[in-house]
Order: sequence, then structure tokens, then C-alpha cells
Amino acid sequence: MKRVILLALLLCPVMSLASSEQAVISLLKASPENVQPSLETQKALEMLKQHGIIKNEPDIVADYNHIYIANKQLPVLGGVLLALDHEYLEDWIGCCVNPGVALALQVKKDKHDSSALVSFARENHCKVMPFEQSIMTKDLKEAAFDHVKKEDILVLSCKLNDRTHESRE
Repeated sequence: MKRVILLALLLCPVMSLASSEQAVISLLKASPENVQPSLETQKALEMLKQHGIIKNEPDIVADYNHIYIANKQLPVLGGVLLALDHEYLEDWIGCCVNPGVALALQVKKDKHDSSALVSFARENHCKVMPFEQSIMTKDLKEAAFDHVKKEDILVLSCKLNDRTHESRE
């Protein structure tokens, strides 16, 4: 019995990371058609907060963007989560909300394979771009990414405009 309890205690952090990664994946897959956060999205964010991946409140709020800086290293799609941008309409401030989720991921070009990331983006009508080319750059300039080379940061954006832009191509 003691061995079973010990094994369960040892596996809890591993299971927590796996369920946290699944929560991030569900956020990316959630339909951005609605400008208000869905119940599914709220549950996934709550799980990330409970596991200590992100804080209870966004680190940065800019326009409609609610940006959470990762508190813990979380592997996601072959990279490591640095920040999560959840864009939704909370209060009308003017044009233009682009609902959905984007991630800033550390993907070391010499060590990580980005094929899972690119495949996910293609299958889910998302966009992958270098950090410096993303709109997140202006909001995250003040974030503590000094320990990461900018060329090792990719942004995976699964927002409404990413999906409608692809359908026009």
C-alpha cells in the first residue's frame, strides 16, 4: 500500500503537466467565433491557474488582450510555454477585438523539432510566426524574456483573424 501511495505522489506532477498541456491545447482549439470567453475556455484557464502555470490575474492587459506569463515550464507542441495571450471582449473600448488564443513558445532551433507545432497549426487553421513579427511583441517587450534568445521564440496564434485569413487564401 505504501508503494502505491508513493507511486501516486511521484506521478502527480507528471499528470499535472500532461493535463496542463491538454488545457492549453483545448484553448487553442476552442472556436474564437464568440467574442466572449466560452465555458470551455474558462475551465481550461482555471486548470492552468490551479496548477500554477499562470497567475490568477493576467500579467498584462492591453486593449482586449489578457496576457499571462508562464510561472512554470510547460512543454507544449515541442516548445516551452513562455506566455499565453487570451483575447476577448470584456468591455467595449472600440475597434477591433480578434478573439482567440496565442502562445509565445521557446523553441530552440538547434534542439527542438517544430514539426508538431507546424502540423498543429496547419490542422487547426492557426499561424506560426517568429516572435518579432507578431503583434504580441509590443505588449511583451516589458516581460522578462531576457533569458531567451528572441530567435528561439515562436508565436502560435489561433485567433479569429488567423482562421479567416487562411480561408481567403
